[in-house]
This record gives sequence, C-alpha cells and structure tokens, in this order.
Amino acid sequence: MASKASKPFPIQMEVEFLDRLSEPVRDGKAKSVSDIIRTALDRYDFTDVLVMHPVQLQISVRLPGEIRRQLKKTARSKHTSVGHLVRAAVEAYLPELEALPVPAEPVVKPKPRKRRKKKR
Repeated sequence: MASKASKPFPIQMEVEFLDRLSEPVRDGKAKSVSDIIRTALDRYDFTDVLVMHPVQLQISVRLPGEIRRQLKKTARSKHTSVGHLVRAAVEAYLPELEALPVPAEPVVKPKPRKRRKKKR
C-alpha cells in the first residue's frame, strides 16, 4: 500500500500498454493502475535487467528556415522531439522511394572543378 509520504511519479508509457494495465482494474482484479505498478516493482528482481539501446548516429541536415521553424513548432505542439518527427516523416517516405525503379546509371553529382589561377 502507498505510504502517506508518496508523491506522484510521472512515467511515460505507450497508450496500448496503459490500456492493457487498465483491463485488470476494469475486471476488478486490481484496485488501480498505480497499484499494479507498485506491486510489480515490489516483486521484480532488477539484478539481471539488460537494457538495450539501439545504436544511433547523429547526422546534420541542411534545412530551409521555414521547415526548421515548422518542425520546432510541431514538436512543441505534439510534445515530442524534432528527431521523432523527422524519423516519422522519413519512415513514411521510404516505401515510396524504395518502390522507384533503380536507375540504369547511378546518380552521381559531378565534382566541382577547382579553378586554377591564371599565370600572368
């Protein structure tokens, strides 16, 4: 049972998982979602927990100012990160890009020529 000194502890979780936690409460098998979480934490052995973090790389992308401003505005309004929005947009676009036929010749940008100074 929660002690008198307990305070709210914010935890982010996916909606589907929260729905799953709410089922035992609706069925009368648990008093509350908080009770389920407290009981689970009390019983769980954290000794062998293995945390997996996917390998990530940071890249830089040149974006026009308007796209940058819109990304930041949307991220604030949706309470998420700019990176999350970029990944969502790219994941939605990739199937379209992957469905395109492969060009006969690879697309290669010509390297700009270095200008030589004229001799006088």
